[in-house]
This record gives sequence, C-alpha cells and structure tokens, in this order.
Amino acid sequence: MQRRTPSGPESSEPWAEPLADAPLKLPTIVDDVAVIQEVVYASRVGYRPLTLDLYAPADAWDPVGGPASERRYPAVVWIHGGAFRLGSKSLLPTFLEEADFFRRLVRAGFVVAAIDYRLSSEARWPAQLLDVRAAIRWLRGRADEVGVSTQAIAVWGESAGAHLAASAGIRGDRTHPDEEPYLPLPSVAAIVDWYGPSNFALMDTQATVDALQVHDAPDSPESVLLGAPVQQAPELVADADPATHVASGCPPILIRHGVRDRLVPFGQSLHLASALERAGADVRLRPVEGADHVFEGHPRPVAFVDEAIDFLREVMPSASSRSILGTSR
Repeated sequence: MQRRTPSGPESSEPWAEPLADAPLKLPTIVDDVAVIQEVVYASRVGYRPLTLDLYAPADAWDPVGGPASERRYPAVVWIHGGAFRLGSKSLLPTFLEEADFFRRLVRAGFVVAAIDYRLSSEARWPAQLLDVRAAIRWLRGRADEVGVSTQAIAVWGESAGAHLAASAGIRGDRTHPDEEPYLPLPSVAAIVDWYGPSNFALMDTQATVDALQVHDAPDSPESVLLGAPVQQAPELVADADPATHVASGCPPILIRHGVRDRLVPFGQSLHLASALERAGADVRLRPVEGADHVFEGHPRPVAFVDEAIDFLREVMPSASSRSILGTSR
C-alpha cells in the first residue's frame, strides 16, 4: 500500500485512513460562536485517538457545513496545562473560565483549536511535542475547511502547555527525528507562553524559598515526563528545553510569568528569553510582580488575555483588524 501524506490523523495503518479523510461534523451554534467538539486530529497506534475542539465565528459557517465565504481567519492552538500529567482541553484556570476564554478569542476574530495530548502516564517525552505538532499540522492541512489562514496560526499555552507551545513553535519549521519524514512542517506565526518551564534541570536552583515542588525528585512531573530523574537524563532535558532549539527566524513570542511563582520558577522564562534574545528573536518577556503560578495574586489576570490578543493582532498578518464580531474587551 502506498503511503500518502495524511490531512488528518498521523498513521500509515490502513485502518486509520478513513479517520484522516473524515468530514467535519456540523457545528453547534451558540449565540455568535460555532463549536465542533471531539474532532480527531491524530491517531497513534496503541493509544486513544487525540481530539480537539474547534471554536469559530458563527457567521463564518454555512448552514450545511464549511466556511461560508472565502475569508480566512487567524487561528490559535490552545494547549492546556496540568504538569504534563492531568488536565484536558475543556478545563481552564478559573480566571479564564470566568472570562469565557474561547468565546472571547472568537469574538476577537480568531478560530480556536483547543487540543488534548498524551499525558505523561500514557507516553513519555517527546510524545507530547509530537502531538502538538500533529495538531498544528492538522489545522494547516484542513485550513480551507475551517476558514483558517495558514499564515496566521499561533500556539498559546499555560504552564505545561506553555512549555509545549514554546517547544512546538520554536521547532516548527524543522523536522523532528521521531516523526515520519514525509510529514509537512508545522510552522506557526506566533507563540504565547504563560509561566511555562523550559530547562527542567535548573528548576530547583531557581526555585523560591517556599517552593511547592522538588523538580529533581524521581516522581516530579518533569522526571515522570522524561521517564528518568531530571538530573540523570541530561540529553532528554536538553531535548525538552525549547531554548536548545532556538535559531534565527523564530516566530515572535510573548512570555508572561509571575515573579513569585512557587511551581515554575520565574528563572525558567528568563532562561528561554535570554536564548531568544541572543538569536535576535522578537521576544517580549513581561514579569508579573508579586504573582504566583497561574497569576495568583494579581488583581485582574484577564488583562493578560487582552494583552495577548493585541500581541497576536500585531505580529500575525491576518489578525490586525479590530474584533470581527464586536468588542473583545
């Protein structure tokens, strides 16, 4: 059987091909937002199908399915946190739930793909990175069907999801040795990194005096992700560090991090930002004074959502207009 480049789930197994070509379900329309849930974007042999939820402007969809016009929207791939071992695409930090985050992005003129990925109890690194790359690749391959501009796809994550966003975004236009060579490169136009880790081996030396986690421990989230204690796996630590892979041409990146973060030290963002600055990248590191993890202690963290929307509008070619469906503020 001839192997082909899949537009959807990444598998050369014959049984997976119908999934790759499956048409999108009709969206559920809620007010001004179209939602399609549980879309399979990757099928890994031996694992559960990986899915994403799509959120799009309702007036972008024809009643019988598919984009209603030739207009193409910028897109955000949202990557959830959870220490690599829990969480899902539908679970958000409280301040994002209260802000109606996904619909807020749609009303600001974006299509959103909120993704699940394999957790550390299911698979070790780099499985999570490969899943995020697969989701970006799926969105690029199905862009005409979902009304997305391939030139304006961003990755945005929080905590562990921010690590995956930075890792996937920085490596986007280069091949990965654990992927099939025929797959197209999943490049992105921008990255939003909220309090994500970078170099796991530095976390304990950078930790606050009242840190809540010992990252070098064999059962730490980072050690479990790698499948070995952090300090005993230098090659894996380097591979999982997005700073290792920084090169010229990295997409613009906005980094927000609480200076008093007791789970992911602020020094992790300093480490990544320094590597990006040395490469001449457009990196905007913005500390949040006095804030803990998930911006705890800040009186209005939803302001960082609006900041990120403005950043994406500035740096992505199809995202410069004001809100398409009304104000996002």
